[in-house]
Amino acid sequence: MMLNLTKTQSIMKYYLSVSIITMLTLFAVGSCTSPSSKPTESETLSKSDVSVQTGKSDPLFPLPDIPVMITDPEESMVYLSKHYWDLFPFADTTLITQPEITEQGLVDYIQLLNQIAPIDAQNSINTLLDKAKLHPTMYLHFVSLLEKYLYDPNSPFRNDEHYIVALQHFRQSGLLSLAKQEVYGFQLEMTLKNRGGSTATNFAYTTANGDKQMMHALQSNYLILFFTNPDCPSCAETTELLVNSKALQGVFLLNSSASSMLTVLSIYPDSNIEEWRKALPRMPQQHWVNAYDEGTVVTNKRLYDIKAIPTLYLLDKNKKVILKDSTLEEIEEFFMRIR
Repeated sequence: MMLNLTKTQSIMKYYLSVSIITMLTLFAVGSCTSPSSKPTESETLSKSDVSVQTGKSDPLFPLPDIPVMITDPEESMVYLSKHYWDLFPFADTTLITQPEITEQGLVDYIQLLNQIAPIDAQNSINTLLDKAKLHPTMYLHFVSLLEKYLYDPNSPFRNDEHYIVALQHFRQSGLLSLAKQEVYGFQLEMTLKNRGGSTATNFAYTTANGDKQMMHALQSNYLILFFTNPDCPSCAETTELLVNSKALQGVFLLNSSASSMLTVLSIYPDSNIEEWRKALPRMPQQHWVNAYDEGTVVTNKRLYDIKAIPTLYLLDKNKKVILKDSTLEEIEEFFMRIR
């Protein structure tokens, strides 16, 4: 297959490449580790492998020629997603130690996946892993890279839907050790919970005065679930940003004594209730419900995939998940779109 980088590069403009160095800066601005989350060997590997250094400013990653008859940009991106890895030499294990080629290529690829339909992204991920599977050492390298970029809570490219496809392939590959099968089986179980479009799992929350209510009974057109911890600096920062967000302030103004447009349900998911009570005076009151999970049921029964805190979900009035494990920016963008 001949290369036509000029045309391919014109398609790549749809998802401008983020450098490894920029990505690592975003990784560093992380969440607090949640005592509720289950540490795994694979998570440890991911987080210890973020010291990648860029060796070249313009790494050589061969991309396929897009046929001249494909002129529609969306069709071009789908074609590129299908053939992105056609020229990658999976047998060359020296590329494992050249992140400026392999890892940067994967980062660009993930951004491409975010521009195409979910079914096309799913097919593309399976194509990538089918190609890699013929070379077990490289396959296992891509397993660790996909975990790092699609699953790590501090990754700017985290994407549960893409990772579910990858996890299903990992478990069916026959190349994982029993220990790895258990790790990725647990990740798949948790990642499948409370996906976008599903009804969020109901749970009881308890307020400072001892009142216990069910989350589904909370009446609000939109509900932000905010899993937080008073000892977590990132949680305090997120709380401040939620309060001061201009996009959200405009929505809060629509709240009235008769109805609520937007409510934040702040949930402390751990067991040190006295520490939580001490922190209550620092928590917002207007438009917020501050509560804790008595008996740590959410954690013990694994009702929600809380990899790290803070964790944010956006639900609609029927408690359907709009955004899972979201960033504040994504929530703000949602409300700006529906104005």
